[in-house]
Amino acid sequence: MSRPKWWRIALALLAVTAIAGACGGDDDASDGAGTDGGGESAGPTIRIRGQEFSENMTLAEVYGQYLAARGFDVEILTPAGFRTEALDALENGQVDLVIDYIGGQQTALDPDSETSSDPDEVVSVIEPLLEEKGLTLLEPSEANSGDALVVRGDSEAEKISDLAGLDYTFGGASECYERPQCYLGFTDPEVYGITFADTRTIEFGPQLGDNLAAEQVDVVMWGTTAPQIEEHGFKILEDDKGLFPAQNVAPIIRTEVLEAHEGLAEALDELSAEISTDDLVEWNRATDIDKREPDDVAKEWLESRGLL
Repeated sequence: MSRPKWWRIALALLAVTAIAGACGGDDDASDGAGTDGGGESAGPTIRIRGQEFSENMTLAEVYGQYLAARGFDVEILTPAGFRTEALDALENGQVDLVIDYIGGQQTALDPDSETSSDPDEVVSVIEPLLEEKGLTLLEPSEANSGDALVVRGDSEAEKISDLAGLDYTFGGASECYERPQCYLGFTDPEVYGITFADTRTIEFGPQLGDNLAAEQVDVVMWGTTAPQIEEHGFKILEDDKGLFPAQNVAPIIRTEVLEAHEGLAEALDELSAEISTDDLVEWNRATDIDKREPDDVAKEWLESRGLL
């Protein structure tokens, strides 16, 4: 006599459960990342968070989506704050990976150290300081999002020193007024010694260009990868006293998370080597001018490089 259909179904389900239990009983496999067949080892979820400006949001998406495609368990968190918040979150274990700029890290970690346009010299300063915090600096990218003091195209100034005596109104993000390699350096008598007629605090990003174009300010502290500089015919002033450090893009990760993932360091280094300064400019053009979302811009770029 044949058995009822439901009995056969129950028997099949029991067999599937037994197989699943034999394959997935290891506790380590359930508390972190699995693999997608790409050979990456299991480990804890890698939480990555961008800072609150478009270029860094796109960088976080590029690295996060790339690592996920390589089989790592990744969570891309909502962007928050800037460098200070990023470092605090790494030290407190709230975030595992951030993508930052090496010169900015030097300013944050050792503001009294001598700046350099040589990335290797900047790395030699910040690498041991990050290690003391339980953090690892990965290989910097050739992509450089440098500091830039920007004026309108009709300004008579060609270098930063030329601003002395022009009575210009300065515009910059709130963090700039606290940084030696920003407003403090421009006004320091031992560096540039410039006296500005007035100052205006402006959110970092496209609003700097909007205020400069509208002549609400005469000079802004911005970045070399801002596409509006070319769009509006603005001019980057020469840093004739060498105030600005190299600002190459580089991942910073909690060391214990890095060591828990086989192949993670190599994956991050490989991606960093793919990114150029021109890529940063084009991403910013897409987000700041074309108003596209950073996650879409990141996905399109990764697909175009065969990385997704």
